[in-house]
Amino acid sequence: MDAENARRLGTDAAERISAGCYGALVSASTLIGLGDADLSDVIAVVALTNVVYFATHVFAYSLGDVSAKRPLSIIRHHLAVSAPMVSVTFLPLLVVVVLVATGVDLPTALLWGVGVAMAYLVAVATVGARLRGYSPIVVILTAVGAAVIAGLLIVAKLLLH
Repeated sequence: MDAENARRLGTDAAERISAGCYGALVSASTLIGLGDADLSDVIAVVALTNVVYFATHVFAYSLGDVSAKRPLSIIRHHLAVSAPMVSVTFLPLLVVVVLVATGVDLPTALLWGVGVAMAYLVAVATVGARLRGYSPIVVILTAVGAAVIAGLLIVAKLLLH
């Protein structure tokens, strides 16, 4: 695939990448503030927060959609392509649950969950840059930029608790 064709990443794929990055950030930033919560509250708050952001995202994208499709078809489309925003929540939460179940204290498990969400952000951002056909240096800079954002979020977590 030549660079010109690679830069034509389809809008659906681009929206999935965007939703995945956004969902990872929402998951991580929600996990950050839950150090004093019970595990059941962590699960409920993180899942519910991502679902609310997902619904808001779908609402906004559906309103801004300029296609000639019918409204219900537009909404179904954006529900489907934005699904990574919610599905990205599962792995960080699973990590937290498994760690707590094996005896790790909740604050440490939450830090690991944040780390998993941020690793996902770095991976998706890097793959997205590669799929866009960016030069290797831009792909590397994208990965570094996402890692810096992830690092800042984790440092914020450590400073808050």
